Amino acid sequence: MKLSALLLLPATLLVAFSSPAAELEPKLGKRGLLLLEEKFDGKELPKSWSRNTGKLTIADGVLKASEVAADMHAAAFRRLLPLQDAAVLVKFRFEGAKIFHLGFDPAPGELKKRGHLFSVIVTPTGWSITEHNDKADPKSTNKTLAKAATTFEKGRWYELLLEVKGDDALAQIAGMEPLHATSKDFHVKKPGLVFRTGGKDADEVHVDEVRVWELK
Repeated sequence: MKLSALLLLPATLLVAFSSPAAELEPKLGKRGLLLLEEKFDGKELPKSWSRNTGKLTIADGVLKASEVAADMHAAAFRRLLPLQDAAVLVKFRFEGAKIFHLGFDPAPGELKKRGHLFSVIVTPTGWSITEHNDKADPKSTNKTLAKAATTFEKGRWYELLLEVKGDDALAQIAGMEPLHATSKDFHVKKPGLVFRTGGKDADEVHVDEVRVWELK
């Protein structure tokens, strides 16, 4: 728009025209204390992040993760951060990877089950909130509690806001209908963030600007 035209706009419209898109806001509660802000600006994996399987590198201010075939397991990495009711904002993009998880484990002693608690699972063709099975029970299976089919484009950044408060979980991505799920186990204490991604060795998911707040 030309400067002469901009000068004729009311001040309120000028603000709307020049301001960036509004950040996703929690719906299950209000943001409390900021517990974590990570932009991956260094050259190495920041303190308190750990790799379980797969390959992790830091380059161009981004965490790049990919599966390693020899592991015979999806790439998995964690950020230690004790929390319970919280909101987690993550930027991610697919660069060949076929799946991306953001979720939680139950803290030791919180539940009798063994394994993960729940995750938001994103693929290039859709996303879901999935409660994970109990690895101690061979009859237990994953439960998809909410899902939607949509397209996640390769090379495009998306912002995901995942909230957990009490037994409710809510996931938002701008421009999409939120996913909501409830389970009797979601309220437990959690030791930190759990990330996973899968694909061939060269298939990556990129992660940036991870922020976590207490949720009141």
